[in-house]
Amino acid sequence: MRHPLHSEKYKLFLEELNALREIAGISQMELAERMQIGQDIVSRCESGRRRVDVFELALWTHACGTTLESFVKKLDDRIQRHQLPSLL
Repeated sequence: MRHPLHSEKYKLFLEELNALREIAGISQMELAERMQIGQDIVSRCESGRRRVDVFELALWTHACGTTLESFVKKLDDRIQRHQLPSLL
């Protein structure tokens, strides 16, 4: 059974992951091509049906024109705004 706090944080992670691609102005297909993976994998990751490991996240952020560090900072800011314990 998942801890409720982890579920809340993961929901915020998914929202930030989706926003990253949308802000970059690219489709799931374009992201998949840049990462050299299938569009179905991008879709499953964004919907939470597939977990993203740190190496994939680094590729994902790079493909969207940013850095892993920047993504984590934005995610941490979002988590703190929701009054959850910080990641950093």
